[in-house]
Amino acid sequence: LISTDAGRIICVADVRGNISQLNELAKETGAIAIIHSGDFGFYDESSLGRISDKTLRHLVTYSTIIRPQLRNKLLHNSTTAQELRNVILESSEPLLSEFPLFRDGKKKLDVPLYTVWGACEDVVVLEKFRTGEYKVHNLNILDEANTYVIDIGGVSLRLFGLGGAVVHHKLFDNGEGSATIAGGHGTMWTTILQIGELVDTAQKVYDQTETRVLVTHGSPGREGLLAQLSVVLRADFTISAGLHFRYGISYNEFSVQSDQANFCAKLESSRKTFQEMWQSVKNQVEGCINESQRILLQNAFTVVERVPSANREEPTFKNMWNFNLPDAAFGWVLLDIKEGRVSAEIKAQGIPIDHLSQT
Repeated sequence: LISTDAGRIICVADVRGNISQLNELAKETGAIAIIHSGDFGFYDESSLGRISDKTLRHLVTYSTIIRPQLRNKLLHNSTTAQELRNVILESSEPLLSEFPLFRDGKKKLDVPLYTVWGACEDVVVLEKFRTGEYKVHNLNILDEANTYVIDIGGVSLRLFGLGGAVVHHKLFDNGEGSATIAGGHGTMWTTILQIGELVDTAQKVYDQTETRVLVTHGSPGREGLLAQLSVVLRADFTISAGLHFRYGISYNEFSVQSDQANFCAKLESSRKTFQEMWQSVKNQVEGCINESQRILLQNAFTVVERVPSANREEPTFKNMWNFNLPDAAFGWVLLDIKEGRVSAEIKAQGIPIDHLSQT
């Protein structure tokens, strides 16, 4: 719990192991807290052996802790997968993630950080946080069981989070994970039980005086299931990661849909996609879940079935505001909160257009 008369919160995405950058951004903007929407860099010394070759090349491609010259060398066609792994393993400087330095206390987070995990993380590392084996000062992980309140400038922000990629055919697959979280080969995805438990968590702490913020890795603008979840949670704001965008995006559904019927059609499409998948796995799932899991599954079904009527006004269509973030290397959104008002500034590196003057 943070409580202060006024303050700024910086919202960023995809630091990809360059965790020190968060301290730099907080100092630059005067932020008293950070919200991060995934691809944080949850990798430790043992993670390399679990990451697939494809995922590893992806991580190197978008890393900002690897010097450009070295990155180009690592990604060259002549560099084999094993050679790439050897360079990362033998380096005296972290090339995969700074996380071990923060875990060991050699570096620290200067302000409280609230993050979900992204699509590229190690599920084994996240599970070590759940067992208490790993702890990092000022690092707060938003997930289906943990929610936090930030009291700033007369506004109580209630933070909820859902990590991982939304992949419909993996919603019932835990991969190498246990309990409700899932992942494997250096990647993580959302499960249906996560969604069910998040609904339960949100119901238990509901307070109409709070402003609800849903932080996800995937965008509710692209993923109908996340849009349905935001409606069920009665979110006032959503904050999500972009697809390596150079600009942050701020919108409500009213601003990007011709009418509410189009918004409802997106949610209906999500419902149909899920139901088709559910019918193919229903017997197998119902035969192996326990009673507590069955309750979570029913909670998740309330999300799947949440499709507002096109003929009845849905408050979230106009009132819920969405922020889709660029990668941290390119920009951020800064929330400035005081006197009961949440204002926003968007900073972006932008898109190079100097080539236009040369044509």
